[in-house]
Amino acid sequence: MMPRTPPRPGHGPPGDPHIRPEPGAKRIGATLSAAILLCPTFPLMSLAGIVESLRHAGDYGDQSRQRFVRWDILGSRTVSSCGIAVEATADYPHPATFDYVFLIGGLMKDIGKVPDRHHAYLRAARRAGCTIVGVCTGSFVLAGQGLLDGRTACVHPYHRAEFEAAFPRVKIVSDRDFEEADDIVTVPGGISILPLMTRIIGGHFGPQGSAKTVHQLAMPVTRLVGALDGTGLAQNLEISDPRIQRALVVLESQSARSPSISDLARSLGLSERHFLRLFKAQVGTAPKDYLVDLKLRAAVWMLRNTARSVTSIAYAAGFSSGASLADHCRRRLNRSPTAIRRSA
Repeated sequence: MMPRTPPRPGHGPPGDPHIRPEPGAKRIGATLSAAILLCPTFPLMSLAGIVESLRHAGDYGDQSRQRFVRWDILGSRTVSSCGIAVEATADYPHPATFDYVFLIGGLMKDIGKVPDRHHAYLRAARRAGCTIVGVCTGSFVLAGQGLLDGRTACVHPYHRAEFEAAFPRVKIVSDRDFEEADDIVTVPGGISILPLMTRIIGGHFGPQGSAKTVHQLAMPVTRLVGALDGTGLAQNLEISDPRIQRALVVLESQSARSPSISDLARSLGLSERHFLRLFKAQVGTAPKDYLVDLKLRAAVWMLRNTARSVTSIAYAAGFSSGASLADHCRRRLNRSPTAIRRSA
């Protein structure tokens, strides 16, 4: 992801009616420019990681002018996953004016609500030679457009099973902060965006620029800690083994589907026996018991916050029946589902 020579102004995709045919000039002095496309229910952390990194690299000291770096949020007002709305700063300028186009995906339930103009802009950006970065579930959108065909995508373990089912021909990795494949980059989300931004800024401004970003964001200088290198994912921060941290994420994301423990162990490169021993040592309980606790947590929340029947809640949480849920509630919580509901 080294700096590229920007395309000649006007040398763009005339076939896309939503893209302005005449690109505006790059901001004077700017050597790095980025467009940001937000999908409905996007995560604020990813947006903040991109913008804050660019902001610190874009001016002297702690000033925040866009002197050496330019960034724009394209399109229209978009509501994030936490309900906070973010206004766009530009419509859809010609992609030839940008070096990078970031697409920040949203919640899976809204993956089909990505604006058509975003899709058109991605196609135009690809033809214009921009580096395209799919952040979080943005990888699903890129894969849906065929941009990841023949490439490897970095997907969060939480969404790995869904991605594999939807795009079986795209190779997946989940053990790193980002994956570069030609001019397509995929990032699983979370704090993984920070090592990527440091890499991008270092490629354009040298080690001084990336060092400033690292310092200003209070990131460890000796080791850029990412979301998928063994830290940051598990709620149990004392768990040190990255394989067990990844296992916890998989169990949480697939608890309602009762994932196979043997398959999980195999995906981590461990024998089932070794995995069970390591999991018990790190977590303090067996994987199957941990999975039941996850299901109970989901069921208790639904009992207290919804009017669904006990049987419906049992199935939604991953239990085989309402009786099974009731049995686990009595054995683990010493209360019946009805009593839990009344205590809400």
